[in-house]
Amino acid sequence: MNFYQLLQHLEDRLGYHQLPLNPGATGLRDLFESTPLHHDWMLQFVRTVYAENRCQRLSDPVTRTETFKALATLRQQALKAAATDVDLRALVEEVGEAVNTVMADAVAGTTPPTAPAGGAEIIPFRAARRRLRSLV
Repeated sequence: MNFYQLLQHLEDRLGYHQLPLNPGATGLRDLFESTPLHHDWMLQFVRTVYAENRCQRLSDPVTRTETFKALATLRQQALKAAATDVDLRALVEEVGEAVNTVMADAVAGTTPPTAPAGGAEIIPFRAARRRLRSLV
């Protein structure tokens, strides 16, 4: 799996708002089409994974070991930082789970599952309302 393919799979799993990839990107400078929700952390994640895997181009291969090494460093920084909010903490954990799934599927030779064709899951209002009540 190459660097850009990894990011495409992560975009499918995390959503465009977290990782808005530019389909015409040629390098790290134009990788994002718009601003990610957690811009600073996501930018740092992309750069660290790119550097840790010794990538020179978006099409260079990435490994599970090097990618997790980069993620572990960023995860520790985010968890120890006083400015880390609940949403960023959840994103860091989601990224870890997504990377694990995508890389495991790549090693197994299967295609990672992507988002539904419509782009989002439609949740009936009544079901969502019950979920919200149970959180209170």
